[in-house]
Amino acid sequence: MDDVFSISGRLVLVLALVAANGLFVAAEFAIVTTRRARIDNLAAQGNPVAAVVRRSLNDLGNFLAAAQLGITMASIGLGFVGEPLLADLIEPAFSFLPKGGSAPAAHTVAVPVAFALITAMHIVLGEQAPKVLALHQPERIALLTAAPTQV
Repeated sequence: MDDVFSISGRLVLVLALVAANGLFVAAEFAIVTTRRARIDNLAAQGNPVAAVVRRSLNDLGNFLAAAQLGITMASIGLGFVGEPLLADLIEPAFSFLPKGGSAPAAHTVAVPVAFALITAMHIVLGEQAPKVLALHQPERIALLTAAPTQV
């Protein structure tokens, strides 16, 4: 029973780290591509979130440094938690391999496969999808990510 919770907890953590990475990537790309005039107009109309975005635009260097820190921490955490979790989960699929040598072959194959799967998920869901979304709707994404990315 503990293994089930441990596995499910680690799966939730992996998904949360991918989401956090995506949040910081989307925020970074949205803030550098957003139209300042549009944000200024929204802030002038009394939109409090636009005022937060404007503060980020006015302190772009610190905002980008914080976004990069978030991206780096989420990425490292994803590798730290995700690869061993997936390796443990997929290793039984390779149990048909011979057990000879210094390490069981199933584990030897599972580790690079898990690494490839985690890397693919990270690139697609944690990097490319948020980046494309932010480039297509920069003001909307800047407004959506403003509050959670404030430091």
